[in-house]
Amino acid sequence: MNARRSFLRLAAGALALIAGPARAQAPAVDRQLARRLELWAKAAAGTRVLVARYALTRQSTLLQEPLKTAGTLLARAPDTLILRDDTRAGATTRLSRGRLEIRPNDPALPALAEAPSPTVTWLFEHVLALFSVPEGAGEPTAALQADARLSVPRGPGHLLAITPRRDHPARRDIRDLVVHLDPHTGDVDQLDLVEAGGDKVAITFSQRRRDAAEDEIAALLQPT
Repeated sequence: MNARRSFLRLAAGALALIAGPARAQAPAVDRQLARRLELWAKAAAGTRVLVARYALTRQSTLLQEPLKTAGTLLARAPDTLILRDDTRAGATTRLSRGRLEIRPNDPALPALAEAPSPTVTWLFEHVLALFSVPEGAGEPTAALQADARLSVPRGPGHLLAITPRRDHPARRDIRDLVVHLDPHTGDVDQLDLVEAGGDKVAITFSQRRRDAAEDEIAALLQPT
């Protein structure tokens, strides 16, 4: 009996040693995530419109070399996201709730307009939320957490990962949306879209301007 009691005491002590660090780590992870979100909210909260330059690189096993393009981003709350490529060979992509439009910059080419897929809708909602959180929108992180899990991935810099919920259709196509934050301002410096098949799209941002004039916004909607 004494031997059994001694064994149980040792086992309980071992379990306490194993469980103790896990309990200690959870609050640390939560605090780290809270600090990332607080940093991000410094730049995003109160922003109604953001215009920025972007440089996009797509890496794929189907491409002999990375595909690169550059252009202008417009994010306007509550429902507009535009990516306009610079070159005539590119296109202007406009997303709003329930509608996807892709208009080639060459007006001789046909445009596409359709309802976006669940994956495109998920991506639209979260990218728009990253850039534009207008006054009175409530809790800034609510839109980021919708149908998603937030975490702090390993790696250099101030990173934030947004992962589609397991039961959401976007999870079949998207592994993670990794956000690189400026350590001082909280601005989104880069987005890494890691697809389920392993392909990756990296978009870096620069020359940000908040609350652009309506005439500039209208011009971004027009083909080159």
